Amino acid sequence: MGKLVLPKIISDGMVIQRRKRIHVWGWDEPGTGIEVRLDNLMSTGRTDENGRFDVYLSAKESGGPYELIVSDDRDEEIAVKDVMIGIVWFCTGQSNMELPITRVKDRYPALAHIEENPGIRTFKILEDTDFHGPLEELRSGSWSRVSRDTIMDFSATGYFFAAYLQKITGQTVGFINASLGGSLVSSWMSREMLEGYDELIAEADKYADDDFRKSQADKNVINGTLWREKLNKLDRGLSEKWMKEDLDERSWKEMDIPVMFKDTELSGMCGSVWFRRNFDLPKELAGKSARLFLGTLVDRDEVFVNGVKVGGIEYQYPPRKYDIPEGLTREKGNVIAIRLCVEYGLGRITPDKEYKIFNDDAEVRLDGKWYYKVAARCDEIPPTDFINWHPTGLYNAMTAPCHNFPIDGVIWYQGESNTHEPWDYTDLSKRMIKGYRDKWGEENLPYILVQLPNFVIDVEPVDDPWPEFRLKQARLLDDPMVGMTVNMDLGEDNDLHPTGKRRIGKRLALWAAHLRYGYAGEYTGPTPIPVSVKAMSSGLMKGSTVEIMFDHADGMVARDLGKGSEIRDFVVVDDKGKEYEAKANIVGETIQLQTNLKAEKIKKVKYLVSYTYNGAMIYNKANLPMGPFEIKVK
Repeated sequence: MGKLVLPKIISDGMVIQRRKRIHVWGWDEPGTGIEVRLDNLMSTGRTDENGRFDVYLSAKESGGPYELIVSDDRDEEIAVKDVMIGIVWFCTGQSNMELPITRVKDRYPALAHIEENPGIRTFKILEDTDFHGPLEELRSGSWSRVSRDTIMDFSATGYFFAAYLQKITGQTVGFINASLGGSLVSSWMSREMLEGYDELIAEADKYADDDFRKSQADKNVINGTLWREKLNKLDRGLSEKWMKEDLDERSWKEMDIPVMFKDTELSGMCGSVWFRRNFDLPKELAGKSARLFLGTLVDRDEVFVNGVKVGGIEYQYPPRKYDIPEGLTREKGNVIAIRLCVEYGLGRITPDKEYKIFNDDAEVRLDGKWYYKVAARCDEIPPTDFINWHPTGLYNAMTAPCHNFPIDGVIWYQGESNTHEPWDYTDLSKRMIKGYRDKWGEENLPYILVQLPNFVIDVEPVDDPWPEFRLKQARLLDDPMVGMTVNMDLGEDNDLHPTGKRRIGKRLALWAAHLRYGYAGEYTGPTPIPVSVKAMSSGLMKGSTVEIMFDHADGMVARDLGKGSEIRDFVVVDDKGKEYEAKANIVGETIQLQTNLKAEKIKKVKYLVSYTYNGAMIYNKANLPMGPFEIKVK
């Protein structure tokens, strides 16, 4: 094996950022001469005492494919093939950024048959942490371009963002995917960015101890394994084979599903509970290959059809979508059995999801009456220490090594895990933005975040304040090179991982095109202009009118998204902090609120400062929604 080595990100299929100096680095024996060639560009350098070299080529306009040749003065050479020059974005955050196309393929079935598109490429970095300091090189990662063989592994948000950006700009788009479900903002920040947050720094230092970290990892495995083994031994359903077809169900109770366990006698239960249902099938389904949708189940499930296991998932979030093989079912007397293990006392078979068995020719719904029986009860599972979520770890291993690679901007989809944290998210985000800009060497590097969408099912109003969190995210827009997509219409009230990622990607691309590429079209929804907010007496009528002027409000309209056509999400706040609903009407590019309060008593107006929308949503002509806000009334 030769001595010349390039970083993983400089590899076949890479996309190089256009119009920025091209940075090629790597390692060889100390003191070795290095030559780099790309098309008509050439530059040389030499490795330092540690064997590191950094060579720069002049900026170049879009084009390709090219071959990048890196050679040393010992006649060793590496050829990097299929290199494109285009635009590169760093896409990072937690699970909704990580969520792959395979999780949304039923919503976007055409993607399974997509044509190869070399103009969209991704570099996926696998989950990795290091608490000792920033790594010089990534320990994983490779480039891939859109094809039927690769598309299912693409980040859904990242792909749709890149697809719309390619459509707007005509450029080859490459996006680096550095994301991990459940991660906190501090996971993606350096020690320098966290300076002054002593508790977070101390936490990072704690996890820099290799022995401690290993003990936590071992404890996770032991605790989880022992808890599940104990439950399996206690579970009568396993020992008595409650999945078999010819089971006597006379001692079982009835329950309508879907259902939240908190509303039943199963409230607070930890352990395992089995559900069974008998069903018939039409001839179009009987004995045929089919799919089984069971919404989402909390926390862990095993599913059997006619005594045969057809699926199971180890944690609560993924949708339960299982394949039923040909020959397993029949027209009469089929049985489905679900073993549901509840780990934290918050069990549910999630309402407002699809519960059905189907194929292209027919479907049978499975919501309604089921039989159930508790098989075992136990204590709550010991908590898991998610080691990779602790401060600095993900930044050091997955982000820091990318700072050498020029980009056009950062896309950030994160926040769900920080809604209940005590830290100042706005301040942490500003520190992160500045830190990333410093490390990438661009003072005004665009940073575009996804504001959290509507969501209600797993939040506690006191401890998990999503409405206030969205306002904290919006405060980042004080920076003119920060963008934020509003998504209160794109979430799912009952799912932390909404599947509608296409429009999130489009909204991100519109912001990117505006901030970076001179896009002249609309890129954001109606935005209140605070100086125009005023409360006026209604004359002889009781109360007053509050008029709010909006920017980006051409063609402003209210739309019914399933909760009615009335605008119901405005409230006015009086001088004592009490909130009152206000009737809203759209008048041109203004909204007029009618309230029974006297004008001098009104101090604030709030819009959509709730977990979800309660009435019609407001959009502009470009079909972009108005986001949550809180403004003072003058």
